[in-house]
Amino acid sequence: MKATTPLRSSAGRKLPLLDRVTVTDERAAAPRRNVRVARVIVAVLIVGAITYAVVSEWSDVSSALQTLSWANVVMAFLAVLMGIVTAGLAWRALLAGEGHPLPPWTAARIFLVGQLGKYLPGSVWSVVLQTELARGAGVPRARAFTTSVAYVGLSVSSALAIGLVGLPVLASLDSPLGWALVAILPVALVCTHPRVLTAMVNLILRLMRKSPLPRSFTWRGVGTALGWFLLMWIFYGAHLWLLANALGAPGWEGFVRSLGGFALALTAGAMFIVVPTGAGVREGLIVAALAGVMSAGEALGVAVVSRMVFTAADVLAAGIAALSATRLARRRESMS
Repeated sequence: MKATTPLRSSAGRKLPLLDRVTVTDERAAAPRRNVRVARVIVAVLIVGAITYAVVSEWSDVSSALQTLSWANVVMAFLAVLMGIVTAGLAWRALLAGEGHPLPPWTAARIFLVGQLGKYLPGSVWSVVLQTELARGAGVPRARAFTTSVAYVGLSVSSALAIGLVGLPVLASLDSPLGWALVAILPVALVCTHPRVLTAMVNLILRLMRKSPLPRSFTWRGVGTALGWFLLMWIFYGAHLWLLANALGAPGWEGFVRSLGGFALALTAGAMFIVVPTGAGVREGLIVAALAGVMSAGEALGVAVVSRMVFTAADVLAAGIAALSATRLARRRESMS
C-alpha cells in the first residue's frame, strides 16, 4: 500500500493529528466555498442582465402599453406562464427518459430557475445552471447536461415544424434567415428520432471525454416531450395573438401567423447567441409575422411588449420556484 505523506507546517515540522484534520477539512471546504461564490456571482449577473433589459426597453414598452388593452396583456402573460410550465414538463419527461424521474415540483425548480441563465450572453448558461441545480436533487451532472442538450434540440425541431404554418411570414420577410431555418427542418426532424438523438448526445459526450448514456432515448420519452412542446408553442402563439388582438382583429389568419411566426422567432433568437435571448432577431421575425394584419409600427410595439411579458413571466416563475425551494430546505432543517 502506498504510504501517504504526512501534512507538515510551512517550517517543515510534522503537524499534530488535530491540526492535520483541520487542514484537511479546510481543503475540502474550499471547493464548496468556490461553488457558493460562483453561484452568487452568476445570480448577480443574471439580475443585472434582466434589470438592464427592462430599463433599456422601458420607454418603448410604456408607449406601446398605452395603446394595448390591459386585459389582453394580462391574458397574454398567463398564456406565457402556461407555456413555461409545459416547457418544464418537456424537460422533466426527457430527464425521466434517462432514468432519473423527478417529482414535478422538484423538476420545475431546477428548470425554471435555470432558465434565467438565458438572459446572459452565450445561450449556454441555462444548461450550466440546470446541470448544477439538478446535482442538488441527486441527478448526476452528466445526465442533467444531456437532458438539457436534448431539450434544446427537440425544442428547435418542434419549433421548425410548427413554423411551417408561418410560411406566409417567410414570404414577406426580406431575409435569408427564415428560409435557412426551413432548410434545416428535414435535418432537425431526423434528429428527433430516438436512435439519432442518442447517437448525437453520445458523440457530444465522447468529445467531452465523458461516459455514454446509460440508456438510449425512447419513443415514449421523446414523444411525451414533443407533446408538451406542441402545447408550449400553442400557448406562446396565443400570447402573441392576444397582444395583436388588442390593436385590431387579426382573426384566424393572425393566429396562424402568430403561432408559426413566434416559433420561428424564438428559435432564431436562441440560435443568435451573440446577444441575450436573441434580442433584435426575435423582434424582426415577429414584425414580419404580424405585417399582414397590422402596421409595422404596431407590430413592433407588440414585439417589444411580448419580450417584456416573457421577462416578467420568467422572473415570476423562477421566483416562486426558488422561494418554495428555500422554504422546503428550512422545513427539513427544522425537522432534523
